[in-house]
Amino acid sequence: MSPEIATAASRIASAGRAAWPDVKVSETTIANRLAARVKDDPDSRLENLHDADLYLAMALAEADPAALKVFEAELVPQIDVALRRLRLAGGTADEVKQSLRYELLVGVDGGHRRIADYAGRGELAAWLRVSATRKALKVIRKIDREETLDEILLDHWPDATPGPEQKQLRSQYTTELKKAIREAFASLEVRQRNLLRQHILDELTIDDLARLYRVHRATCARWLADARADLGKATRKRLMSALGMPTNDVDSLLRFLDSDIELSISRILMSR
Repeated sequence: MSPEIATAASRIASAGRAAWPDVKVSETTIANRLAARVKDDPDSRLENLHDADLYLAMALAEADPAALKVFEAELVPQIDVALRRLRLAGGTADEVKQSLRYELLVGVDGGHRRIADYAGRGELAAWLRVSATRKALKVIRKIDREETLDEILLDHWPDATPGPEQKQLRSQYTTELKKAIREAFASLEVRQRNLLRQHILDELTIDDLARLYRVHRATCARWLADARADLGKATRKRLMSALGMPTNDVDSLLRFLDSDIELSISRILMSR
């Protein structure tokens, strides 16, 4: 280890421990991360850094529990500031925040936690605000160009009885069915909408979602099951209203079309 790296590691550790005494990351870990950075970029400078912020970021990259508490208490509000400025619609801000938290602290692409990319050249809070803004713009562009959830659901809708009569009725009621799904989806709680989007559109598994929301896998599975059931019930209710049919007639029509709503949504979600 070079004297420059050893000196920088000691300096960063001292600043970080003074700012956050409960946050723990060893000088060896700090030195190794600095060495890896210098190896990747020999022109990297190790002086005039935001040492305490860099210490915290390295602790977050190591999933230190105390550092995670600091992140939630002091840094998530900075992300909120950036997202409020964008005046995002509906649950988009919450979706962006959850997705950014996942990328920063859990990691994608083989488990790389993006918080490790913070180099300490500017304040960590400012770096996070910029990251949140970029993530939000990416999500907005993604929403603009991707299929909506109701289109995804209809694309995967079971069609086990492709007879001419069924096809004609299916075509006839597709518009109403799609509208019912869209309105039902909009009526769900923000967390339910985000869970379904992330599970179906982003293809996150239940284990991924459990890490993202920091809950037990069983809790996340229950949330997802509730969201699926609520979406199915709300879709049927709106379809009944749109078609002016009682429950039994709507159920008969759906059975004829081989389109049981709850079962179909269940099949789509279980395939992920």
